[in-house]
Amino acid sequence: MKHLLFFLIAFFGLSCTEHGTKITNNTKENLILDSRDFESIKIPKSEVQNIQKYFTEFVNKRRFNGHIIVAKKGKVVFDTTSGYSNIRKKIKLEKNSVIQLASITKPITATVILQLLEESKLSLNDTITKYLTKLPENYHKITIKQLLSHRSGLSPYPYYCHDMIANKQKLIYNDTVLCVIDFHNPKPYYSPGQRYNYCNTNYMLLASIIEKIEKKSFADVVDKRIVKKCNMKNSFVFDCKQNKIPSNLALGHTKSNKTFNLDYLDGVVGDKGFFSNAKDMLQFDRMLSEGRMISDSVINLAFTAQSSIRHNKSYGLGWRIKAHKKLGKIIYHTGWWHGNRSIYIKIPKNEYTIIILSNSLRGSNYNINDLLKQFELPKIKTASKTKPNTTDTENFN
Repeated sequence: MKHLLFFLIAFFGLSCTEHGTKITNNTKENLILDSRDFESIKIPKSEVQNIQKYFTEFVNKRRFNGHIIVAKKGKVVFDTTSGYSNIRKKIKLEKNSVIQLASITKPITATVILQLLEESKLSLNDTITKYLTKLPENYHKITIKQLLSHRSGLSPYPYYCHDMIANKQKLIYNDTVLCVIDFHNPKPYYSPGQRYNYCNTNYMLLASIIEKIEKKSFADVVDKRIVKKCNMKNSFVFDCKQNKIPSNLALGHTKSNKTFNLDYLDGVVGDKGFFSNAKDMLQFDRMLSEGRMISDSVINLAFTAQSSIRHNKSYGLGWRIKAHKKLGKIIYHTGWWHGNRSIYIKIPKNEYTIIILSNSLRGSNYNINDLLKQFELPKIKTASKTKPNTTDTENFN
């Protein structure tokens, strides 16, 4: 274990060195459909050009560091990478570089749970103690559906693990958190089903339930059910127990270009821990949209609001939902963890998908309303020169 931790520390570059590196962008590599593709999916060339213009300015003005793909009906309209996977070493970010998706892991976890539902291996109304038998009494009435929809009332495990884990130089895992819950019985915020409360503990528990049912690690289950099924070439769940760190891993960076340390919580998965790139995530999106991951009826269930939040937003089963005046229902999720900030948006009405993955906090604090303006019907708007509205900025977690 000491050898593995040393390897991880050496790889992730735990010394937080200041880097004054200039961020470059590769806008020349933008991939645009040719005229035949425009016709095949009935998209005007001017619409594509406006999208390209907006996102090229988005990259350049923000000094954006990451990977962006925009697709319509599964076909790529815009595709660019910009910046570095490691700013200190000036290693260029490539299209096959993998980024920690943070809470965009939650739709992946939810998809596996819903696959198990379709296979009759679980019920959404099952209480979680059917699978995790050592949980304290406070957990006995919580259902799988309440975990998926953030209605369990539980408190976040990072808070009580911070107080109860003495050695933060050693990685902890889902089993560790379960032991902490068992021995310390952290007090829930609310009764099960009482109200919506976004909580990473929910998805850590869902990953643990998946492991109990499948009798495999969460990483192995996701690899079989998601990664291989979608033919995702550069995607995986980070498994600290295995000495497998890919050379194309992009490090998370602060606004001042410092690299983030490997955190003792990085061994906990389900709420986070899925690494991918925009190209692979588009593969997942295509398979999901075609009903090849879960059936259309179950997809509709996942995309149905279970809880109202605020500002016309709600949460389904693993997905955030936003009611938009012109675009209708928007399906999306955001993610933030240690210098990685991303957003994955589906617009069913006009069949657009937007995937923005960043491994730097600089230039990645964007507003979903500003992004959606570029896709409003019937006419795509060009980029505005005014400063972005920050009143409705997502909390990327």
